[in-house]
Amino acid sequence: MTDGSSTESPIVVFDLGEVLSTPSGLIERLAGIVQRDTERFATAYWQGRDPYDRGESPQAYWRGVLDRLDIGPVPESLITELSDVDSAVWSTIRPAASQILEDLHNCGRKVAILSNAPTPLSRVARTTEWAAFVDWWFFSAELAMAKPDAEIYREVSTRLSVDPGRLVYFDDRQGNVDAARALGWRAFLWRSDSDTRAVLTSLALL
Repeated sequence: MTDGSSTESPIVVFDLGEVLSTPSGLIERLAGIVQRDTERFATAYWQGRDPYDRGESPQAYWRGVLDRLDIGPVPESLITELSDVDSAVWSTIRPAASQILEDLHNCGRKVAILSNAPTPLSRVARTTEWAAFVDWWFFSAELAMAKPDAEIYREVSTRLSVDPGRLVYFDDRQGNVDAARALGWRAFLWRSDSDTRAVLTSLALL
């Protein structure tokens, strides 16, 4: 590992879902709560997710999901349960991913999270054990903008007060990677924890 004390050192930016976390079994678990078919629930879950990621309230989003599943009336307790499970699963990262964050932290590297994620998830993520290794948080719901829109990458660069070329970014969606690269970020398509570690090592960040 190398010394990362230089103020000119790049900032490493990670997406959260499907990069640091793998929400295995999430849809099945949520579908079980409302006793609906998994495939049908998945369709209802993803439809309308973009407004939720951009700041729509949990009540509006989950009522929409349940309405598409012909479930109603909807008690507030059910919305809370669904939101809590959703946030907990998405914010639980893999041990290997957590180790990468810890190693970057121990090298003196600065780390940011840039994720299309709703407000409840943004709050839970900040309470996790791995949050200790993160220096900045950028969530679409809090910014009222989302990837791959160029404005969110510009906003992050501005808030970090850095040249875009200093931002080393990992995302699992090619469109998000391309959008970041178009604005000068050093963006990489996430493939695996081992591949990410290899990229960071090749850049002398680990």
